Amino acid sequence: MAATFEHSHPIPRVTSSALPFTQRAVLVHDRKTVALETIPLDRPGLGQVLVKNSVIAQNPGDWKAREWDLGILRSTRGFGYDFAGRIAALGEGVTGWKVGDRVAGYVMPVKATKIAQNAYCEYTVAAVNPLIRIPDNISDEEAATIPLAAFTSLHLLNIVVDIPKRAPLGGRALLIWGGSSSLGQFAIQLAHIAGYKVITTASPRNHVLVKSLGAAVAIDYHAPDVVEQIIAASGRDGVDYAYDAIAENGSTEFASKTLRKDGPRKVAVVIPLDVSNLDPSVDHYYSTPVSFLDHDIEFAGLYIPRNRAELALGIDFAENATGWLKEGRLKPSPFTVRPGGLSGVQDGLDFMKAGKVRAAAAAAGV
Repeated sequence: MAATFEHSHPIPRVTSSALPFTQRAVLVHDRKTVALETIPLDRPGLGQVLVKNSVIAQNPGDWKAREWDLGILRSTRGFGYDFAGRIAALGEGVTGWKVGDRVAGYVMPVKATKIAQNAYCEYTVAAVNPLIRIPDNISDEEAATIPLAAFTSLHLLNIVVDIPKRAPLGGRALLIWGGSSSLGQFAIQLAHIAGYKVITTASPRNHVLVKSLGAAVAIDYHAPDVVEQIIAASGRDGVDYAYDAIAENGSTEFASKTLRKDGPRKVAVVIPLDVSNLDPSVDHYYSTPVSFLDHDIEFAGLYIPRNRAELALGIDFAENATGWLKEGRLKPSPFTVRPGGLSGVQDGLDFMKAGKVRAAAAAAGV
């Protein structure tokens, strides 16, 4: 489920000539606390747009970055990943878009050189690629739940399974551990679109949800024989690949045990792990979708370089996503609307840390 903060008034179509000189943004103080401050408004540069945010989405990664020393949050800087709104100004070289277009996207705070290159702002400066053009049947609140989770799942599934390529003839079984999480929901949908037999774990109350997204089989992860049930459901003595969408409480080890002995034996994980105590016959993969934004990054002991092929993959997905959303083939995450807009970000982080929302939290009222 996602939580959102909404605008209390309709969002006007802003032209570049009508832009204010300042904006409000959430800044980090002492890594653990945040405050709403007024800062100068930056204009978009080459290949960038300025988005007037109507909704920002809070993710589990936000509070984890605050609580854990991941090197993402820096004092007096901004943060926040997901946003949705309307383009307010175009930077040099931007074509195919216009002021007033509805868009959703994500940014990487660790790569931001300006506060406005974060989501927790009234206005966000973002690369035009790979923005998602929001279709009329999708609200801004729904759209804000999509970008980071969908692009993260796409990136990891591309590394491990080569999605979006179609599954080989004869079918392949792919396990999504934690299918009702925000990442898990998009992983299920992407794998289903690519033709994989999706087996997922989720609590029984979420079985209807994950099956509606394309899971062929849903299994209670609390079951004492969960591994045996997954292997039986695969029909091939084990799944071909696994994606651990939560990476907690031993989930990666459980997922590894479901792989068939003579298969690729690959597991994607959503956070960097110490694999020294995990099965050495299994290859574990972690990454972050910075390459879709044409960044490189050094993070958690890994260096992830720029990759033009992955940038092209991200652009292609963003273009396809609009049509899939129109057709209902891609569905946004459920969400919870949180009060307060930007001034409610601190409470929203505490709300998510308390486990009251396991997926994304979309915040309207920016």
